[in-house]
Amino acid sequence: APTFSYPVLSMSDQQAKIINNPARAKFTVLLAEDDFAIANMLSISLNMAGYKTVVAENGKLAVERILNYKPQLILMDINMPEMQGFEALDELKKQGYTLGSAKVIFLTNSSSPGDMTKAKSYNAGYKVKADLTPRELVDLADKTLNIN
Repeated sequence: APTFSYPVLSMSDQQAKIINNPARAKFTVLLAEDDFAIANMLSISLNMAGYKTVVAENGKLAVERILNYKPQLILMDINMPEMQGFEALDELKKQGYTLGSAKVIFLTNSSSPGDMTKAKSYNAGYKVKADLTPRELVDLADKTLNIN
């Protein structure tokens, strides 16, 4: 198997804190995202920062994995195969699952005011994926989960 070596970069204390902060290790983030490349990028960014991640490539799997893993943060795409993001939350409610202290943020390509309003009705955050860099994603997770 090929091996890869990466140059060691010098970094400031602030940059080092961004990568693998142990305070994040107790949190599981569920990523419900049907685009493999986006799911991979989001997962790698959160893993490097120290979060545990679980990926679901459609709404139906998201429901299953939320029930199994009970994540503290759910990053949910709206438009997915099998079951939409809003429908997934409805299905969880129908099954008697309450999110408790888990936070939900809809990460989507849609900037539709209707979707934004609907997200608020679920007491969820709303971000357009294209507007988020990997660093901003980690900052968003940190802020949402109250990690300094």
